[in-house]
Amino acid sequence: MWIYTPPKRPKPKVPDDVKAAVTEQAEHLLAEWCPRYIKPPHPEYQFNYIVELYGTWFRSYFYLCAKYACPGPSALSPFFEARFARLEYVGN
Repeated sequence: MWIYTPPKRPKPKVPDDVKAAVTEQAEHLLAEWCPRYIKPPHPEYQFNYIVELYGTWFRSYFYLCAKYACPGPSALSPFFEARFARLEYVGN
């Protein structure tokens, strides 16, 4: 069965001043969070723990991300990243 699907509107391009403002606010927020959530692990700790918090842009989205360390002997890789928040620019 054929169904009409109208074309999607293109997403607005993020202005450079908005990118700079969002990045600056995120850096301030992450600087507050780092001492609270990034702790040195116990030497015999076998579970994942956060080693870095950062923000990154991808297209019209700004992501808050965490980098985790995997110290266990059965870990597939020594680190992995997880995005835990996403902001989308939709226009003024």
